[in-house]
Amino acid sequence: ELGHVLLKVNGIDVKNPKEASRLIKEGPRPLPLLFYVPETQIVVAEGEHMVKYNTKETGAPNSAKDWKPKYVVIGGIIAQPWMMNMYRSKSEYDIAVIETQARRPVSVKVKQFSLQGARIQNDWQGPQMVKYKNKLHPWKYIVILPVSRNPIKIASPNLSQLRPCHEGVRRVLMAQQRDRGTGGGGGGGGGGPRRQPDPYRGGGGGGRGANDRGYDTRERRNERPDYEGDRRGGGY
Repeated sequence: ELGHVLLKVNGIDVKNPKEASRLIKEGPRPLPLLFYVPETQIVVAEGEHMVKYNTKETGAPNSAKDWKPKYVVIGGIIAQPWMMNMYRSKSEYDIAVIETQARRPVSVKVKQFSLQGARIQNDWQGPQMVKYKNKLHPWKYIVILPVSRNPIKIASPNLSQLRPCHEGVRRVLMAQQRDRGTGGGGGGGGGGPRRQPDPYRGGGGGGRGANDRGYDTRERRNERPDYEGDRRGGGY
């Protein structure tokens, strides 16, 4: 599992990933592996989400069809901690990890965004909410406002699914505030970083409940979004 440390392959000590990979490929089957399991919490900021990043609008799109499914990774093992990468699927992210660690060119498409200087829109309210006619439950979403790009909207059908990505972005922004010695993730302020309220306390399901109170429950407006060309700097 993630976080386990491989010590031996078929009784042979391993000191680096390259050596471990070679022994695993060449070893007989069944192949005994010895792991060390550290008593530490592994924080993963990634998951499958619906995203929208190619318009100037800060609200949710008018239709669920306007969102794109992406596998979103905040930082991770092949990117800087302040980078957010989007892949077409978890399997393509795994391919990118393998190719990067093998120092081969990455063959899958990836959309990259820097979170340096970014903020989350109205983060003191927690995730916003949008209800689509053809969906059983409202979607929860956050809006990331980069320095010089379109807003990045990330949505999930329930809070628990959105949480790893939302908290991952928060950690990046809080770290930047600590480095600058300033506060306020969603609207300014000073004197040190302020901890945002936790909208995930008590869990979050797909329907309406206690966690929905205080969120943006507005229905979709009738205005058409102001589209601009999709910036393809990282892949799409």
